[in-house]
Amino acid sequence: MKFSNKLACLVVAMVIVPSVSFAIVDFGAYGGYTFAGKIDSPTVDDAETDGWQYGFIGHLNKSIIPMILSMGIGGFYQRSPLEYSDSGKDYDLTKTMYGIDAIALLELPILIHPYLRAGIAINEKIKVDTPSGTYTDEKKFNSYYFGLGAAFTVFPFIQIFGEYLYNYSKQEHDATLHSNSINIGARLNI
Repeated sequence: MKFSNKLACLVVAMVIVPSVSFAIVDFGAYGGYTFAGKIDSPTVDDAETDGWQYGFIGHLNKSIIPMILSMGIGGFYQRSPLEYSDSGKDYDLTKTMYGIDAIALLELPILIHPYLRAGIAINEKIKVDTPSGTYTDEKKFNSYYFGLGAAFTVFPFIQIFGEYLYNYSKQEHDATLHSNSINIGARLNI
């Protein structure tokens, strides 16, 4: 059998054969877009935010129900350079946060693994660039997110994933920042 035929058979077998991607440790990186964000504040008139974001995640995992459900706890880092308009002027808002992340992943013996993910920011820094200067604010434990997604095993130990996340952040002076985002990324399972 020629090498190309052997390679084609190997690829077909990897796609058809059920796979389980349980890992003790996983590390991932993602990027996405924040849409339908909103700043609720007495000083800002219903400003909508949008922009790109990126982040990193890692978990220590435990199989809760073997071959069905695993859960992991770990950390995350996320940076979101956002834009918004208020009173006809454009502003840049950069949100950087890191904290604790948890994931519950269905480990069904198929290639697609749905999951739920949630996190709380240990530290969050907001930086707003305005024509009159730069405003920064740093808070502890004031932001959280939750969402759902699906991971697809492309090769043993490697997954690509897509997810939706909702983020809520409480700021000073009764201000809140809500955002919805879609992310795609890759994760290494060890």
